[in-house]
Amino acid sequence: MKAAFVIGDQEFVRDVRDLQTRDGPMRSNNIAEYHGLIFLLRHLRDLDRERGSKGAYLICGDSQLVIRQMRGEYRVRTSHLLPLYEEALRLSSGLDVEFREVPRKQNRAGRLLE
Repeated sequence: MKAAFVIGDQEFVRDVRDLQTRDGPMRSNNIAEYHGLIFLLRHLRDLDRERGSKGAYLICGDSQLVIRQMRGEYRVRTSHLLPLYEEALRLSSGLDVEFREVPRKQNRAGRLLE
């Protein structure tokens, strides 16, 4: 499974391992979407550190579930996604970010995985 994110003209694709759970390994689009977001947030955190200042970031994604959970509109109801959500929330809390839902065809990162 792979996850992707785009910053300006730079495109990043990363491998995502199966999520290890008490019931065994799991893989799903939602898991990959959260991993993509976590990879992106870590990258943005590192950019801010390198610059020595905070940037303001608009994070666009086509996963209604992930974007709405990050905006606090949806609760995280599945236990296996909770640690991923908490990690994304922790990383985003140190950044100036806004989350926006976009249609799949407008999501360059999503198209990298097609």
